[in-house]
Amino acid sequence: MNTSIDDLRLFTQTVLHGGISAAAKANNLQRSKVSRRLQVLESSLGCELLIRTTKTIELTEHGKYLYDLVSQQVHHIEHGIIAMKESQQDFTGTLRLALPSALMTSQAFTSAITEYSSRFPNIQIEVENHQDSVDLKRQAFDLQVLPNVVSITDDSYIQFSLIPYRCHLVASREYLNSHSPLTSVNDLRSHRVFTNRYNADLLEHDLHISLKSDDLNLLQSLALNSQGIAFLPTVHSRKAIEDGRLVQVLPNITYPSLHLTMIYPSAQFLSKKTRAFIDLFKELIS
Repeated sequence: MNTSIDDLRLFTQTVLHGGISAAAKANNLQRSKVSRRLQVLESSLGCELLIRTTKTIELTEHGKYLYDLVSQQVHHIEHGIIAMKESQQDFTGTLRLALPSALMTSQAFTSAITEYSSRFPNIQIEVENHQDSVDLKRQAFDLQVLPNVVSITDDSYIQFSLIPYRCHLVASREYLNSHSPLTSVNDLRSHRVFTNRYNADLLEHDLHISLKSDDLNLLQSLALNSQGIAFLPTVHSRKAIEDGRLVQVLPNITYPSLHLTMIYPSAQFLSKKTRAFIDLFKELIS
């Protein structure tokens, strides 16, 4: 009995989505059809691939071997076909982006979305707030952007480093004038410090953090309202410092730089709409 490529694809989809029902839903098929095709696949190979339970599935040794053998190839074939079709079409479809909240509220991202929407009005854009690495294939995202300190879900994903950025401590003049002086990092222990999850590890590990939030606008607002000292990316607080609303605290201290990372499933089969956004975003933040 010949082995069907379509059955192999349904097998990888079942593993990817964690069950037959989930795979059927993701592929707009009846559960019974997916289950039947998997049985045909097992018959054609002469071995059991899945151990089925009421709620989930578990791979046999043969199943693990087959998934490792074909999953990447099936994914590349699918995306290659999509890329071929898109190359013959105008920019259409949906662009799905996964971004941390700090980037979603940044001027660079706002400018990128505004310009992209203007250039490609027929593309629908979906932006979701994700602070950690997502499974781009399973959740159907075209692109994710994260700070480099975040571990990526799948090592096979393409990771492109963008320009580095640094963080610094800022506060209002009113706050500094009404609180104990700051001449060294040890003096920070008598102050309220606000930071986010990505740059918190750059600070002294025994420093008490009064508030940790992924919303950089909230951290800056607290500093502007003389509630404490915010540890922010320099690009985020630059305007407030130029306007004199904030001043840098302990300016002689330089913290290690971070950088943003673009993550996408495949460079070889990157769609036109995704490539266009990547090029535009890199252009605007360079």
